[in-house]
Amino acid sequence: MYLIIMRVRVILSANLHELANAINITVQVPDGSTVKDLIIRLGELNPEIPKILLRGNELNENYVVIVNGRDIHWLRGLLTGLNDGDEVLIAPKAFIS
Repeated sequence: MYLIIMRVRVILSANLHELANAINITVQVPDGSTVKDLIIRLGELNPEIPKILLRGNELNENYVVIVNGRDIHWLRGLLTGLNDGDEVLIAPKAFIS
C-alpha cells in the first residue's frame, strides 16, 4: 500500500513567516489531511507555530486561515480537508483587516 502525498502551498505572514524563516513554502502532507494536520506539520519548521495557532481543537481567535480564498471559519474550521495543490494563507486577523 502506498501513501499518497499532497503538496500544499502555504503563505505565512507577520510573526509566522519570521518563525518559519520563509513566506511561501510547499508542505507535503498525507492524502486526507486537514488544516489542523497542516498546522501540526508546520511545527517541524518551528514548534512555536502550532503553539501559537492552536487552542486545543480551535484556531487561535487572533488568526485567520484561508484555503483557496475561503476563510475556514465558513468551511469546517480546523477540520477543513486539503487537496493537492491547495493554497493556504495563515495570518493574524489584524494583518487581513
